[in-house]
Amino acid sequence: MIQIENVSFQYSNSEKETLKNINLHISKGEFVVLLGRSGCGKTTITRLINRLVPEFFDGEMKGKVIIDGEDTAELNIQDLTGVVGSVFQDPRSQFFATDTTAEIAFSCENIGLPREELCQRIEKTVSDLQIEHLLEKSIFELSSGEKQSIAIASVYALSPKILLLDEPSANLDTVATKHLMDILYMLKKQGYTIVVSEHRIHYLKDIADRAILIENGCITKEISGEKFRNLTNEEANQMGLRSTNITKILPCYKEIEQADKQLHWNKVFFAYKKAEKVLNDISFSVNKGSIVGIIGSNGVGKSTLLEIACGLKKESKGGVFLHEEPFEAKKRIRNTFLVMQNSDYQLFTESVEKELYLGNRIDDQYKKKGKELLRSMDLFQFIHRHPASLSGGQKQRLCIAVACMKDTELVCFDEPTSGLDFENMKRVSKLLQKLADESKTILVTSHDYEFLMATCSHICHLDNGNVKDYFALSEETAKKTYGILF
Repeated sequence: MIQIENVSFQYSNSEKETLKNINLHISKGEFVVLLGRSGCGKTTITRLINRLVPEFFDGEMKGKVIIDGEDTAELNIQDLTGVVGSVFQDPRSQFFATDTTAEIAFSCENIGLPREELCQRIEKTVSDLQIEHLLEKSIFELSSGEKQSIAIASVYALSPKILLLDEPSANLDTVATKHLMDILYMLKKQGYTIVVSEHRIHYLKDIADRAILIENGCITKEISGEKFRNLTNEEANQMGLRSTNITKILPCYKEIEQADKQLHWNKVFFAYKKAEKVLNDISFSVNKGSIVGIIGSNGVGKSTLLEIACGLKKESKGGVFLHEEPFEAKKRIRNTFLVMQNSDYQLFTESVEKELYLGNRIDDQYKKKGKELLRSMDLFQFIHRHPASLSGGQKQRLCIAVACMKDTELVCFDEPTSGLDFENMKRVSKLLQKLADESKTILVTSHDYEFLMATCSHICHLDNGNVKDYFALSEETAKKTYGILF
């Protein structure tokens, strides 16, 4: 079904080859997972299969790619419509309609299917994927998991022979990831050829027929489905991969003893105009040097809590206090920093270096601190690159580095590990712990159990706009955290 023969590829704006002499055969109906560190070439392999490389992404390509018996050098992207379907990491990048039903229909309309057949395909898609509840909704009101479901549905409606998914779980909570796993299992049983590029691999180990490890643009190991399922966390971590058995992960971080109370929420309420309350009587306190993981299902108010903490939204009732003094919204804007889930929203300059120093007084000591941060985040080699040219994970790490350059007592992170491999997740974890050691208060929303265990001192469980539970993280309460997430 897919044959990649002696393929090397170098992007036009890159100084070195991204792929080096790749040889890969994927049979019809096979489920293959592409593994490897960020930037190793996984996404580029998927782009070879759907012809985005080299037709959309310029560069020099050597070798041959054969899809369903056809040499792609003799085809264009349109010729692969109905053969290859792609679901990108950020589903918003592939949406064309503003409501869900129209989005599912769009791909079929685009190839001119008769109305009767189009309606039949939509009906089958909705039934097979069990997304009846998502019909006739605004795309903009969907959660990350719901957007991912609609992106998959729009591709599924075309009935392609091959499905490509690039980091499909990156922005999903555990419930949405379980639903994604069920969809992939159903698609595999239907005989689709499926290729998934992924960092979070624990949910795929029981589905995959084979896993391919890529390092520095080369295929270094092929792992059978049986060996993939039996990989220990230690073996996976040694290869730079995320853990395969998350129930075996224990908390690592120890909080500073006898710390003073730094941040306090007192009966905070928040509601959008003409809508139900998002936050309802929020009260809890955070000690100096704590890293609080805020968990809960999509839509419970986690991101809203961070935006209020940083003054981007003002509470409807109640108050936020810093060192027992009122911490008004205007003060919070000046004295806090928020790293958003979508890093594109907060990158403004034409180079990584300028982004790091934007809005700050620059001296030799400050430059030294910035360069050390870039090295610690494995970004120093990109210091003169435009931020827009970085990968998703690199952009995210740059935003985190910018946050560390700000002299603020409160730093908030909204899903900081989406799209990060094991090593970069550990880098981010160590950086947050360094900030906590400097007596900063850290609030971080996350669905990433592995990251929470590696990083946080406390867990705050939000449910229906309330703080349902707040506790220090330990081996005993780790089980409680797992139970909440899964």
